[in-house]
Amino acid sequence: MSNNPKSILITGGNGNIARLLAKRLLNDNHSVTCLDITDPDPGSVVEGVDYIKADICDESAIESALKSKQTEVVFHLASLLSGSSEIDRKRAFNVNALATFNLFELALANGSPKIIFPGTGASYGSDVPSILPENHPQWPENIYGVTKVANERLGVYYKLKHGLDFRCLRPPLVLSPYAPPAALTAYASHAYVAAAKGEAFTFPVSRKIGMSSIYIEDLVEGFVQLAFAPKDKLRQHAYNLHALCPTAQEIADSIQKVKPDFQYNFESDPKVEALLTTAPNVFVDSGARKDWGWKPISDLDACTAAIFKLLGEQ
Repeated sequence: MSNNPKSILITGGNGNIARLLAKRLLNDNHSVTCLDITDPDPGSVVEGVDYIKADICDESAIESALKSKQTEVVFHLASLLSGSSEIDRKRAFNVNALATFNLFELALANGSPKIIFPGTGASYGSDVPSILPENHPQWPENIYGVTKVANERLGVYYKLKHGLDFRCLRPPLVLSPYAPPAALTAYASHAYVAAAKGEAFTFPVSRKIGMSSIYIEDLVEGFVQLAFAPKDKLRQHAYNLHALCPTAQEIADSIQKVKPDFQYNFESDPKVEALLTTAPNVFVDSGARKDWGWKPISDLDACTAAIFKLLGEQ
């Protein structure tokens, strides 16, 4: 339990990362409010969380939430993802970038809560080294990545110019039982779900394909650790996270250790393969490890066991 509980707002609060984050924060005795454009599904409601239905683009609703809850920390997770962003670029800019600018302004006017923001590996673009340093130039190739970079730069501006405590982390591919079915690069997560259901699975890549990855609960822990790390220990504005880089074959082998009857094959999809062959194998995260003690699950079999445990709790 925390000796200094905080009033915390999570935007995009109905998402699966947000749900796990809310549970993690409640365990530390914080007061948690989740804000999203829709009501949460009945099966995903977290007991002890206050829910607010509001559009992140609605400035008055956001200001009301900040004031009424006397918010001290904001985890700003509200965002359109990459596929939806490409379909409606204007909406993506409004949700992903303009709403973030408004949030920073509203934060300054309402107690200056600490803001924790998730960047993305997509902010680097595709022409990147296999071992990707944190200070590598960011040249995103989709509107989602563009808005994420814009928000990082805005956050640093508000931090340096106006004293807002802005903290950013950039996760790699997330291994999660909740990955959207349409997410092309989330084949590993989809394989776990299929195995849990007793279904066969076709990997849309060749056996040796892999990329920098992280288990979803480790990502949640990373958010919490960064949010509550002493300010004077943080030497960077933004931090990469990395845990492991399993190949598709290694994923299949790890699943079979738990589910021996798991049936699978490989049928490479050129579109998916192209996305992954240009992705880094390692996001260098030495800054997080040095500054705030970041230490994720780096053993694939341990990650597999944790994912099946989550699937069993659904």
